[in-house]
Amino acid sequence: MNDCRPLFRDEEDVYVFRDHLESLRQHGSNLLVTGEVSQRVTNRASRTLFGDDMHDRKRVLALTDAGINTANEHFPAGVSYDDASVWLIDRGNRRRAMPQAAAGVSETLPPLDGHNGLHELREEIVTAVGYYDDAAEGVAPAELRLCVDSLNYLVDEHDLLALKRFLRSIGAVTKGVRGMAHYHLPVPDDADMVAELSPLFDARIELRQRDGDRPDHRWHIPSLDMTTAWVDL
Repeated sequence: MNDCRPLFRDEEDVYVFRDHLESLRQHGSNLLVTGEVSQRVTNRASRTLFGDDMHDRKRVLALTDAGINTANEHFPAGVSYDDASVWLIDRGNRRRAMPQAAAGVSETLPPLDGHNGLHELREEIVTAVGYYDDAAEGVAPAELRLCVDSLNYLVDEHDLLALKRFLRSIGAVTKGVRGMAHYHLPVPDDADMVAELSPLFDARIELRQRDGDRPDHRWHIPSLDMTTAWVDL
């Protein structure tokens, strides 16, 4: 996802795409990650979107249907869910991992008992984002990274209007600190649910893996009426 040049035939489109990505980094973004791929490919995409360990990042990972034992596969090398810069929400197993310094903050959180799933998840994400923003006296652009893996469980368990309210709320909180969030929805990009949810996001990243090939991806940016070519993930 670093070099845009292979994505276009028209050089002008390269610069338009680059400028748009830089705007997303500077002002905050919410990205929908689609494609009917394995969890391994999903995790690989998250490792890229979470950012490398060479920069100071604050990472919030919300697992809705995967376990804490898979958490570290979402992070780049050198990053673990027990780091002070990581806040992990394991909704399925009703567990969390957070910085020790946030212990007092966690006392205000609703229990992860599954009785009000979207409310619980929203409150936890908002608290995590607020904690890192307060601790840094304002995080830098693109410093805060959020991943929700995946939306499939939320789609199955909640009505569409409630899910859209949840996504709008979390998206606004993320953009409020100029963070970058990505949400996995591992279904074909032309699925009806993708069409329903896509207007809530700044762009989509579509993943695929064909037999024997390395996984690749392409971007869909509706505001630019642009879809890139497929390139390696």
